[in-house]
Amino acid sequence: MRKAADPRVARSQRMFFKPWEKIHLLGIKTPDLRSIERELYQSVRKSWSYSDAAVFCDLLMRDHSMESKALGLMLLARYHREFPANLLDYTERWLEADLCDNWAVTDHLCTQIISRILDQHEHQAVVVAKWRGSPNLWLRRASLVSFVKPAGKGRHLETVYETVSALLPDGHDLIHKAAGWLLREAGKAEAQRLETYLLAQGPRIPRTTVRYAIERFPEIKRRKILEKTRVPRDAADISNRRGKSQK
Repeated sequence: MRKAADPRVARSQRMFFKPWEKIHLLGIKTPDLRSIERELYQSVRKSWSYSDAAVFCDLLMRDHSMESKALGLMLLARYHREFPANLLDYTERWLEADLCDNWAVTDHLCTQIISRILDQHEHQAVVVAKWRGSPNLWLRRASLVSFVKPAGKGRHLETVYETVSALLPDGHDLIHKAAGWLLREAGKAEAQRLETYLLAQGPRIPRTTVRYAIERFPEIKRRKILEKTRVPRDAADISNRRGKSQK
């Protein structure tokens, strides 16, 4: 990994993250990292079990570099058919300890590991949904992104809409984007339900969430939903005046 590292690549990749996100990059291009992972897997696949991969991933999740974390998760995902229900305990600890301290690692964990746990152990959806009440940003984001893949298949939709509704007041942009992404995927399975939900919630929904959620709708319908969910001008003016007076 050190041999494949390139500071110029690291500088380029850093641009995809907010200044406040704690990013430690070696600067390895994604195809090169995948090649390293494939070579590693070929060397261990006959001797390692899921347990070995889980311990290895736990070690790499504690490394500072994003590439180390990604490598650990990529290798662990190879063993997804053997994922036990209690693997969710590992993932929750990684999130709580801020070992997934940016959107990229959090989303990788959610889409490649947690969503596969939910595929095999549906009862664990209750645990993931409870993360929405956490003060930890990454647990809250995970409570949304973990359902992205299942939602696209029409699964856990009740939990999806309950979780999005619970997080509508959340002020963080990364939550707004994750909620919109999740709703967009839920709309693949039930487009009418998504439209009805957006119109019913109206101005309560952050604009970023709405824009992400309606990406697959026809343009005419997108414009209609954007207009119907817009904060009324009078309410917006009052909110602006209150904000200025508080400053």
